Amino acid sequence: MLTDGMLLRIYISESASYGDRPAYKYLVDYFREKGFPGCTVFRGMMGFGHEKQLRTVDVFRLSLDLPIVIDVVDTEERIMQIIPDIEKAVEYGLIITQKVGMIRKKP
Repeated sequence: MLTDGMLLRIYISESASYGDRPAYKYLVDYFREKGFPGCTVFRGMMGFGHEKQLRTVDVFRLSLDLPIVIDVVDTEERIMQIIPDIEKAVEYGLIITQKVGMIRKKP
């Protein structure tokens, strides 16, 4: 059955950190500790951010600081509750939310 939900998508660089940890690893642990149903981290093949520096997996221009996208989907209420924490953890990047329809399939 289709229900209302919200997508939280975070764009950061692979080198972004929070405290002494990579920011994407911190965020995955944060979402798991908060009881979210899932979180997925995507490592981009190419991209650029606010500084306009191109980062790519091209062997001639190899970058070890690739784009990272983190997706989490849950209810709008739960996503909006954590936005202040996410803003603290993301020093440079982009945080977006989008209303979505979701169908949860559980084992």
